This record gives sequence, structure tokens and C-alpha cells, in this order.
Amino acid sequence: MPPVGHPTEAVRDAVAKVAELREFAAYFVAAKLDAVKVTVRNIGIMAALGLVGVIGGAAVVVMAVVLLLRGIAGAFADLFPRHPWLGDLITAVIFLAIPVVAIWVGMRILTRTFKTSTVHKYELRQRQQREHFGRDVRDEATKP
Repeated sequence: MPPVGHPTEAVRDAVAKVAELREFAAYFVAAKLDAVKVTVRNIGIMAALGLVGVIGGAAVVVMAVVLLLRGIAGAFADLFPRHPWLGDLITAVIFLAIPVVAIWVGMRILTRTFKTSTVHKYELRQRQQREHFGRDVRDEATKP
């Protein structure tokens, strides 16, 4: 056995410390990887629960709308006891017409807004041309 403080003992000690350091580093990396895996798993679980909640909420809303429309159809059917199917028909026509009319009105408003905005933009540009050049594109277009 070499005497205490001999270089061989120092090398053996250093090798043991390196092995220990390598094991501790591997342990640290494994723990961090497991923490990431747990986080990813928890995110997946929360996403699945959120999806189930959204589907459940949508089902509740759909059922409420169906019950509302059935009630309205039943009220119309009571107005026509000889033709109860008219309640369903009238309700369907009314509630299909609502989004159609809303889309039509919305498109008219948007179209009018876009047209007004475009006309204003070109009027402003022609005014700037007259101020800057003394004439505008309309003057040039009407020249013989």
C-alpha cells in the first residue's frame, strides 16, 4: 500500500470523485427529465378536461336552444289545433330567417361603410392634388 499523500492515492481519490460527480449529475438530469414529463402529462390531462368541459357546455347550450324552439313550436301548434305541424314549420322559418336577415343587413352595412370610406379616401387625395399641383386626376381625365 502506498504511503498517505502518494500520487497514486490522489489519482484513485480523484477517479472516485469523478465517478461520484458523474452519478450525481446523471441523477440531477433524470430528476429534471421526470419533472418535464410530469409537467407535460399534467398539461395533457388539463387539456383533456378542458375539452370535455367545452363539449359538455356546448351540449347544455344546444339542449337549451332545442327546448326553447320546441316550446315556441308547441305554442304555434296550439294556435293551429287542426294542423299542429304548422308550429314546427313556422318556428323553423322564423329562426332560419333571423340569421339570413342579420347577415344581409350586416353585409349591406359593411358594403356601404367600405364604399363611403373608399370614396372619402379618393376625394381627399384629389383635394391634396389640387392644393399641391393646382389640378387633379379628374381635371386631366375630362380634358379633350
